[in-house]
Amino acid sequence: MVRVASFLRCGLLALFTAFLLAGCAAPPLPPDAGKLAKGAKVGLLVQMPARAEHMHVGTTAFNNFSTSHSLPWNPAARAYEIFAADLERAGFQVVRLSGVVASTSVDALAVSKDGRWSANPAQQAAARKLRDDHVAAVVLVQGVRTLTRLECFGGPCAESYMANSGLFTRGMLASTRYFAVPAMEAKVFLMDPALDLSAYEPLKTLQRERVRQLKDFSEPRDLKRLTPAEFAPVASSIDAHLRALSRSTAQALSGGAR
Repeated sequence: MVRVASFLRCGLLALFTAFLLAGCAAPPLPPDAGKLAKGAKVGLLVQMPARAEHMHVGTTAFNNFSTSHSLPWNPAARAYEIFAADLERAGFQVVRLSGVVASTSVDALAVSKDGRWSANPAQQAAARKLRDDHVAAVVLVQGVRTLTRLECFGGPCAESYMANSGLFTRGMLASTRYFAVPAMEAKVFLMDPALDLSAYEPLKTLQRERVRQLKDFSEPRDLKRLTPAEFAPVASSIDAHLRALSRSTAQALSGGAR
């Protein structure tokens, strides 16, 4: 029984990693593509839910549950503060886009077709407004529904998703595995020429591998009622991902994508 459980856990991890690393290839890039000049204006828009989540999937459906948690900081405010600071340190002028454009009007400013990038005609009104304001690039940071589990063992695959950042736990027989889930995504668009930098490194792999197992997570006294102290490693991991995402965004805009 122990060997079976170990096999299932290893199989889950391998399949989950393979799923995250899979994806469509982006069009090839010339050297330093996306590199902006110092002093360029970068629009920044952040939209993320305030609440965190703990989702548990047990050995059977009767063991499943979901609870709400609070992070020690407001996710949207934290993200804006971190991204704005890193972009300014990289030499850019940050333009707050909240109240200027809607996230749905700038979430696909560049589209890929026939091996090349082009401006999205469906979002040309927002793009025109941004160009009139001399915005050279747009960074959109938003909460996204995130895959936390993919299991395929002798039948239809089982999936689990989280809408909010937080903790995902998987109980199997007598063991529990813990995963920090930053349910967020950064999209980075260059305006002219139109280009989605988040389809390339250093952002591409970082975002695909954002769900991380917490191997040293201490077993809580009550899994359904985590204390703020017990939830703290989750918040710390999410914050670390947010900071890495911000640094990579500034790097892509200042040094180019690859």
